[in-house]
Amino acid sequence: MKRTALFLIAFFVAFIFVSAEASAAYNYDPFGDAIASAEALIARKVVDSSNLLDREGESAGYVFGALADVFAHEDRVFIVDSENDAVVVLDDEYRFIAAFGRDEGAGKLKNPRGIYVTEDYIYVADYGNNRVAVFTHDYEFSWEATTPDDPSFKQDPADERGYDFKPLKLAVNDAGRIYVVADQIFEGIIDLNPDGSFSRYVGASTVTLSVWEAFWLLFTTETQRRAQGYRLATSFVNVNVDEKGHLYTLSGLSEGSRVIKKLNNKGYDILWRNGYVPPVGDVASIDGRVKVPTGPSQLVDIDVNESGTYCVLDKTRGRIFVYDFEGYLLYIGGQLGNIGGAANNQRSLFLSPEALCFHKDGILVVDSLNKNLVVMGYTEFASLVNAASDRYFKGEYDEAMELWEEVLVHNTNYYLAYAGIGKALLRAGDYRGAMVNCKLGHDRYNYSKAYKYYRYEKMTVIFPYIAATALGLAVFLFVRSLRTSVRREQEEENNE
Repeated sequence: MKRTALFLIAFFVAFIFVSAEASAAYNYDPFGDAIASAEALIARKVVDSSNLLDREGESAGYVFGALADVFAHEDRVFIVDSENDAVVVLDDEYRFIAAFGRDEGAGKLKNPRGIYVTEDYIYVADYGNNRVAVFTHDYEFSWEATTPDDPSFKQDPADERGYDFKPLKLAVNDAGRIYVVADQIFEGIIDLNPDGSFSRYVGASTVTLSVWEAFWLLFTTETQRRAQGYRLATSFVNVNVDEKGHLYTLSGLSEGSRVIKKLNNKGYDILWRNGYVPPVGDVASIDGRVKVPTGPSQLVDIDVNESGTYCVLDKTRGRIFVYDFEGYLLYIGGQLGNIGGAANNQRSLFLSPEALCFHKDGILVVDSLNKNLVVMGYTEFASLVNAASDRYFKGEYDEAMELWEEVLVHNTNYYLAYAGIGKALLRAGDYRGAMVNCKLGHDRYNYSKAYKYYRYEKMTVIFPYIAATALGLAVFLFVRSLRTSVRREQEEENNE
């Protein structure tokens, strides 16, 4: 009877896990296995042509086409409509303000693909016009960056050796330098000077060969190698920039665990990957029990906030992965979501998600096939995680610990919360408590540090007693030895 009960309990737990894996929110444990998690992102609003209003509450009369990119700047949201050759501007309540780039003239866009907004300008990756088009904040065309002066590009329409300059995505740092991901360019990210002139390539990926390919090349002739074609480095998919000027990039699947990179000004990858799983999106294999597309995550967009937290969008399964500055996976959204509180599987919201960005208390996602903007809001659980990560990033460890404790109320198997509490206790000098929580959080590095300090702390407490005991023993042995020597000398004198 007892065995039967245990079997039924195990079966029930397994059934719950499988169901959670298929349809509910999840995360990954320190061993790389998918585990159930509290919901992090909920679809609060969907903006499309049917409900797009202007600031007076009237129908805007604009019909969305295929949407390619989204960017939030201060109190405005910019959406790239590649089908209508326009950039749509909304206010922070997602009401229509303007649509520019459609008028005839120098500012007319053609199949735009990407956008980046700074304090001074609005930069648009104008794919069809082979340029980066730059507009003022009054939506007037200002200037353009055309084909870079580099042999990779056609300097003349009759040139058959180079490629057309086809910008896909772009980012601009505080100094005005423009970083462009262009179609068919494998040398790296194009770095343009603030005036649009070509400077260099940044962060080119290295070409890697398998052991078999390297061995086979030893026995091939030059003619055979030419017949095999060129081995090209992985091209970049997207780019963004943080407040310090570091580039956050996305590459193809051949980069393995380094599909996300953080490049410094020398082009070196300095992204921290300290998390339980590598920052690649889904890490567990997707099997037939889960009714979603199979295969690895196809990451298509990335955004980073002031706390070093970055989010990436998986086009394969419409999921949003959010990581902290150390590379820990904070939570996953996009699997399930409710609109206005009504039960609705969020997978029906995304058909072909293209881009995302942080905005206010949530994340915005645009879909090219649904032709809409989905406003994803944080749940209480995600808000607590965000706040705790932000406090830890700023060095406010006590406040972070209190927030991590609240996170555990919502999700008791959230390992990162235990690790966060352990780090806070370590810095507070509670090494015993730090060891307990770091062990629960599978944080071996900080557990080792806590253990070292704990051992030292105990040794400093008991060392005086050990030293006093050792000294007393030494004195006792010395006195006894001295008395023994004196007694022997007296015995020898008496014998004489």
